[in-house]
Amino acid sequence: MAVRLSNESVSVFLRGYALAVLKGEHFLIWCEIAPQHPKSIGAIWASMVSATNKYLTLADEENGRGSLPVCGLGSRYRRFTMDAPRLAGRARFRLLRLVAPMAVSIQEENKPFVALEWPGISASTELAAMLEGNSPYPIQIGWGDYLLGEALARKLATPLITGGIAPSGYLIDPSPWDDIILSGIKRGLITMDGKTEGIPAVVHAPEIVTV
Repeated sequence: MAVRLSNESVSVFLRGYALAVLKGEHFLIWCEIAPQHPKSIGAIWASMVSATNKYLTLADEENGRGSLPVCGLGSRYRRFTMDAPRLAGRARFRLLRLVAPMAVSIQEENKPFVALEWPGISASTELAAMLEGNSPYPIQIGWGDYLLGEALARKLATPLITGGIAPSGYLIDPSPWDDIILSGIKRGLITMDGKTEGIPAVVHAPEIVTV
């Protein structure tokens, strides 16, 4: 699958991407840029973190997103890089993965954040871990499926729009976690020792949307 991300002057190929809809616009939450010339990668990265050059264009024909305006965060991403094999007489190409800070930890209370699926860790477990480490509530890691299921039922969790090798995940709106926890305990669905009773695992099917 060929996916291109472009600004006004250059384009790069993406191996995968994940978008979240915030205030009616598509924001890049996760993307992996295939090894290409460092100058091209640098130009796209600069556009993603710039507060003035807001829009880029995502082209993903396979998923029906031929020319979709997308936004970078306008601030820094978490960067993960790896050198690609050197080609004779050329600058060393690099593989670059960019992850929004809001997909790594809860940045601000009462602000949306993203729970991603990581290797060996489901999005629901990641949600519980993020809440356990960044909220005042007595969250147990074993409650992940219950917490995500309740957030989905209350329309407070929205699947990310993904393409390529990107992980699945959810945009999580500020939720009344105290009410969700109390309701689960009262109904016997969760216990303070982290156990859950009769809660099916949340399975995310990639969502194909027309935008």
